[in-house]
Amino acid sequence: MPSLRQIKTKISSVTGTRRIMSAMKLISAVKLQRVQGMLLSSRPYSDSFKEVAEGIASRCERKWHPLLRKSENGRRLHVVFMTSDRGLCGSFNSSLIRKVETFLVTDGSKYDDVTFRFVGRRGRDHFLRNGVKMVDSHTGLTDRTYSEVSKAISDALIEEYSRGDMDEVLVVYNYFISALNQVITFEKLLPVEPSQGVPDDGGEGARLIDYIYEPDRVGVLDAVLPEYVKARIDRAIFETVTSEHAARMAAMDNATRNADTVVNGLTLLYNKTRQAYITTELMDIVNGTEALRKGGAE
Repeated sequence: MPSLRQIKTKISSVTGTRRIMSAMKLISAVKLQRVQGMLLSSRPYSDSFKEVAEGIASRCERKWHPLLRKSENGRRLHVVFMTSDRGLCGSFNSSLIRKVETFLVTDGSKYDDVTFRFVGRRGRDHFLRNGVKMVDSHTGLTDRTYSEVSKAISDALIEEYSRGDMDEVLVVYNYFISALNQVITFEKLLPVEPSQGVPDDGGEGARLIDYIYEPDRVGVLDAVLPEYVKARIDRAIFETVTSEHAARMAAMDNATRNADTVVNGLTLLYNKTRQAYITTELMDIVNGTEALRKGGAE
């Protein structure tokens, strides 16, 4: 049976941990509220930009711009993998990592070369231990530094894809639905695909309705497509940061509840143990008194 001192020390330790978890939950809730507002306000812009870019792509030939280039073989895949820098956010990182590992086993064999660009320390550290080919990595991602990171990533992707270093770019991140629900998303970023339902053959069906371009079609492509890449990277980063705060808030809430359960169980054990000690001492007193009484009678 543990001593009362040991049980009391354990209760004090769990209570201190509970205070930390509760504070982290409140901090994540505040950050989530701020970042969620930024995400929801940016989604219409990102979706509209995607619609415009894909609409222009469906009315242009792929040879007119490097970001429209589509390799016949498509054997070189580049993955932009977004996780968090820190843990204590439940299965946020582990689910992403397992999903990408499954993708590499099931679909990775279709490619001759798979390279990674990591956003977040957790995904980078895991896959580097497994020997994947890393092009670059970015850490320290927050809602204040996202713009710099997004610009660095989008500029690098545009340059490398235009140079022909890769045939396809895939962005992997957690799509935020609610504080309790995030969906792992694989988004094909490059090449820019035409709008769904529009023929991708440059034929007559793709040009039934066209735009008026100023100054010209190529100039519009040069202006729109790089900004499209930047807008989609911005969106993926916002989704990742928001999902991270939501996952951490939920994890800390569960940890706080579990700590309460442990404290209640330890308190009950403490009371039972103290009662057992008191009962034992009372029995010793009663037995001693009875022994003295009998001895005195004799």
